Amino acid sequence: MSESTSEARYRLDELISTEVLIHEPFSSIQIICDIDKTYIETRFETPMAMLKIAFENAEEKQTVTGAPIALLAGRFGNFYSDQSLMQPNSLHFVSASPPQLRKVIRSKLAMDGLDWTSDTFKNQAYNIKSRKLRFLKQHAAYKTATILKQMNQAPKNSQFILIGDNAELDAFIYLGVKLFVEKKLSLPAYREYLSFGGVNDEVLPTLEPYLDLLTEGMTVAGILIRKAPRYELVEAPPLTELVLPFDHFFEVILHFHAWNMVDPSMIWSISRQLHNEYGYAREDIVSALERTRECFAQKGRGTLHLEEAIRKLTADVPLGKMKDLKSFCPGIPIPDLTLSESEILSASKKWVEAIANRKH
Repeated sequence: MSESTSEARYRLDELISTEVLIHEPFSSIQIICDIDKTYIETRFETPMAMLKIAFENAEEKQTVTGAPIALLAGRFGNFYSDQSLMQPNSLHFVSASPPQLRKVIRSKLAMDGLDWTSDTFKNQAYNIKSRKLRFLKQHAAYKTATILKQMNQAPKNSQFILIGDNAELDAFIYLGVKLFVEKKLSLPAYREYLSFGGVNDEVLPTLEPYLDLLTEGMTVAGILIRKAPRYELVEAPPLTELVLPFDHFFEVILHFHAWNMVDPSMIWSISRQLHNEYGYAREDIVSALERTRECFAQKGRGTLHLEEAIRKLTADVPLGKMKDLKSFCPGIPIPDLTLSESEILSASKKWVEAIANRKH
């Protein structure tokens, strides 16, 4: 291969700007959380909106309500007492924002009381300099490579929890990783799957080294997708039955609790804080608690801590209209996907097409 040909070849690794802040070699649970529209409310559908984001300071950036509490709970188990996890669960942030925003976003995360294991930003300057402007909003290859790299560097048999939103293709990307590392998709099939998400023949060769990384024993324990404002949630069963959508971060906390990541003693304290300090409606909190109680009871799990929170929240003032949360059921196992490889690919293609054609 000539030097000029090599230089012209697209290089995915140039996009990935990862910095490790804390080395946590024994964390068996790895949380990867998207930033844009998942943790921070952002609107970058237009060039003017993108320009505005670039000049916002940390104080101007708006955190999604409840997100810091959820991530603190998932990371430490109990952040109200001295009985937090001796080895915290690892927390990694991934953002499609450029590294030039790392400083201000880090300031925002620190203002929210977080500490985290690593952060990854997308070096969009590479796409601009190499005149690949069509890839500025194409994140499937970038996020896939970032997650696979984290898996390769994680302790043996780690469980991953992937948090994103439905504004773009987070659910599709995360599910693809799950199906690949858990051997539901072969490597050729995964290449085809990624092509549905916009990973074309120009990008795929430079993604290959990440697909070859050792991820044996890694599992994706949960895919949590925030229903972002103004974006329709596209369902594509049975694929999307492996994805857990959520309206607010208290639902995330209850999923963490169901996965034994959050101590039962935290539930009332968190419920009170979300209502008193963050403006969560009692109806939203109680609806989620009651649904969790039902799901726990189905599996024979204790519910006294849930009943305590419900009782205290409903003690004095009558509740208004409760939310219907039939699709929310923490603690109920996610069903196995019984589709064949060809059926997975066919369903995935239709899913991506439906996302592209939705109204928002």
